[in-house]
Amino acid sequence: MRKNSCFRRAGLYLAVLCLALAGCDTPAPGTVTVFAASSLTDVMEKLTKTYAGSHSGTQFAVNYGSSTQLVQQLKSGARPGVLVTADRAAMDALAGTGLLAGKTDVIATNDITIALAPGNPANIDSLSDLGRDGTTVARCAPGVPCGRAAERVLDAAGLQLEQPASEDSVRSVLTKVATGQVDAGLVYTTDALAAREQGVTSIPLQNVEPNEYPAALTTYGADDRDAVDFQQWLTGAQAGRILREAGFGE
Repeated sequence: MRKNSCFRRAGLYLAVLCLALAGCDTPAPGTVTVFAASSLTDVMEKLTKTYAGSHSGTQFAVNYGSSTQLVQQLKSGARPGVLVTADRAAMDALAGTGLLAGKTDVIATNDITIALAPGNPANIDSLSDLGRDGTTVARCAPGVPCGRAAERVLDAAGLQLEQPASEDSVRSVLTKVATGQVDAGLVYTTDALAAREQGVTSIPLQNVEPNEYPAALTTYGADDRDAVDFQQWLTGAQAGRILREAGFGE
């Protein structure tokens, strides 16, 4: 029994890897392949487990990454059934490609916040403190959703950071903060909450425009009843409660 479980896990891992590299066939029937923004890493596991618990036989292969990377993989031939990005701009990059089936639905929102290294060694109390000499900061690259959100925050404050570490995903920023490689990072509220057990604290920002998380069915998932049902379920009340519990907004 344990060996079979290992084989199943290995099979799902290989399915995700192959899909990301666009080099393998689609998974077996009953497996929904989801491409999800890295900021959904923790909550997507709970979402898929909850869904599978009431839909016997449904399994999931989930590929996480920056939304920009996921969109590029889809353009390069990867075949997920469902795509969830961390802002509309990433999803809009697929407009006119014929890779999406029908409309997209916003399933959640997320705010940018200041995550502080364990113990707050730089004694940061506000956004302006990130611009102090000697303060090390990480942020997402401008081309990814968390980077676009960070840019809005910094521009509104008229703040320029001194040689910030630029990362491809919000999880990479969070890792630098949690391990003390930087004093602070601009991450999503949900990511800061997920790292509390690692000693990460955060400072909320006021009047911040949240990122919207659209979920879409791809043309590869349009004929897959399991993918269609899961995408619709993500827009419903049960999934909404799970997302709210993880710190996402409506």
